[in-house]
Amino acid sequence: MRHIVRWLILLPVLAVLLLPFVAEAMDQPHYDLDSLAYMSTDIVIATLSVDTKQRITVTVTDTVYGSLHAGDKLDMLSEFLAGFFRPMEDGQRIVLFLDGRPHQPYLLYPEASKSPFAVPPSGVYLIDAYEHVHEYYQRDNPGPYVAQGYGFFLKASVPTKEEDLALPSLQEVRARILASWKWVQPIRTLLDKVATRDDVPALIKLTDERSKAHKACGHEMGDAILERLGVQLRSLNDPDIALRSYSLAPDWRAPIDFVQPANGNRDTDFTATRAKYLVRTLSDTKTEMPLRAAAAEILLDLSRFRSLRQTVQTDASPSSNLPFDNAWLSPSSSEILAAARTVFDDPSQDGHLRSLCLRLLPFDQPDVVADVKQTYGRARSEELRFTIEEAFLHIGDGLYESLNPPGGPIASMVGAAPERGCVVARADHVAFLLKFRERQDSVKQWGLSLNPQFVLTNLRTGQSFTPKIDFLSGSLREFSGERGLELSQSLDLPVGDYSMAPEYSRDGKVFSTGHGLVVGIADTPRGKKLSVKPVK
Repeated sequence: MRHIVRWLILLPVLAVLLLPFVAEAMDQPHYDLDSLAYMSTDIVIATLSVDTKQRITVTVTDTVYGSLHAGDKLDMLSEFLAGFFRPMEDGQRIVLFLDGRPHQPYLLYPEASKSPFAVPPSGVYLIDAYEHVHEYYQRDNPGPYVAQGYGFFLKASVPTKEEDLALPSLQEVRARILASWKWVQPIRTLLDKVATRDDVPALIKLTDERSKAHKACGHEMGDAILERLGVQLRSLNDPDIALRSYSLAPDWRAPIDFVQPANGNRDTDFTATRAKYLVRTLSDTKTEMPLRAAAAEILLDLSRFRSLRQTVQTDASPSSNLPFDNAWLSPSSSEILAAARTVFDDPSQDGHLRSLCLRLLPFDQPDVVADVKQTYGRARSEELRFTIEEAFLHIGDGLYESLNPPGGPIASMVGAAPERGCVVARADHVAFLLKFRERQDSVKQWGLSLNPQFVLTNLRTGQSFTPKIDFLSGSLREFSGERGLELSQSLDLPVGDYSMAPEYSRDGKVFSTGHGLVVGIADTPRGKKLSVKPVK
């Protein structure tokens, strides 16, 4: 939902921020340091003066880079700072990211339009009394950016000294800023130019490298560099290039941009051609799997829009995705359904791709439900089996129980964390991702967000182990969630191949077992190493 809303109301990231009265009712992304370095022409350390009318004057005390000097005063930033950031107080010291390039004028706030600088989204860091640095995040929507450790919802709160000292020092942050600036400078020319076909190899290479290295996740984390790369590649009006870009770095704007002309005008022929391209790509077994999966994901993203009712669907259930009730997909509805059904029904197809196609099927049709149930009984892909369970659970507990699932009250699956995903393990560890969804009637009995143990069973000897795990990150929704994790004791186990699956227990009794995978522990010159084994 947040990605859809962002498309509807956000300005491009390089433009000036929206008006303050809009700020607290919109998603406000938090950009990483490389992105802020790219979006800024100047970065300074400054002190704030705030008068009784909340007018802010910024006095530069030190320049990290740019044209400003110590003692320079900026008195036209109030609309950017006072309306978007908390706290923003008299005498407060900040690291301030500034964009001195021309920006769009504001009709309602002419003073902001006259300012020689704009403040990029999340482009402020607070410096506390101990010379440690707090970044600003939007904790709630609606709501402003709030500095780390501070609270303004219901009751105001400030961080403790220990919490302040746990954050990076100003010296550390300054060094990181300079490192980001040094990394960004060589690629600025490529990013800022009008892209040509000759630039495609370099743009694709940078997209690939950036999406692997940077994890823009949590608190609406944003990556302005990846967003700019996506815009450049899509501007070439080539569906092959645009799809490859999306497969490397999914962009919240890409699905809409893919099926409508760059000028924003309605063109039914263009849209129909692009929709049919996606269907052909999804169906073509000779096409690379990442591109086929990307085609399915774009169709799924687009299917969540309901143009006839002028509403946006936030539901991820399969039945909510039909009848492709919008101008982009309705003309190709039958072709999309046929392609999705063909891929889903083919046991030789990739399990992940079949799982994506499942979500395009109409679960309000009895023959589809019957077909999915039959597939569930025969499927070897753990991901596909879990996706079917999850889809049936969304419809109702009774339909889910008709599968006779091994998980009982909880459908769950652990798999390798996606290479380009948010979960990042520590050095020499392997990251995993647990997904789960509970029966609606199980929450009262078992509670929500139970912590499973992960059982590793040696495939040769049958011996089982329950190593210690460390949870890395996660998200929790009603009846469902995801959690990243790593095995902190895996290398203490004997060499061999192991099945790995989540188990939920209460009072020493296992009541749910989830879907798993196979991992291997091998001796290497550098010691034992854990790896995820390929699916046979």
